[in-house]
Amino acid sequence: MDLKITRFTACGLTADRLDRLDQLDRLDARDARDALDRREAADAADAKRLRLDPLDVSQEKEDEAAARLLLDHLMRECGQAHLVAGWAEPLDATRALSADERRLLKQLQGLQRSVAGGVAGYVTRAKKLLEDSRVGRNPLAGYAPSVPTGLTLEFGGASFLE
Repeated sequence: MDLKITRFTACGLTADRLDRLDQLDRLDARDARDALDRREAADAADAKRLRLDPLDVSQEKEDEAAARLLLDHLMRECGQAHLVAGWAEPLDATRALSADERRLLKQLQGLQRSVAGGVAGYVTRAKKLLEDSRVGRNPLAGYAPSVPTGLTLEFGGASFLE
């Protein structure tokens, strides 16, 4: 180590800069290990998906078909065709989907289940709010903000425990 420090010190690197370089080298090595771990996890997930029992595969196909129908509805009824711009025949059921296409369909399914009124309802509400904003209409007109009444509880106090 002394020879290394002497040689680098002659190049203008101080001990603290050498320590910083060592830290950066360790971080680079950790990043490389993390990337390898992520690749291995993705490969393991793909291998597991290929070993799924027939019922799981059937459910996955049904979910994909439902997501394709949802996407078709969004494109045709809600004006969201830009979601699939650049896809080759996005709703052709015989074509295998890319990873990005599958990811979008899964996201749409999740949103459909979690957003009140589904994705189409969300798009409709968003368009209305944007139009109201464009014309200067305030959707909260007539409402007055207020601070709710409540209690301030001390942790461990009688009111808190009650």
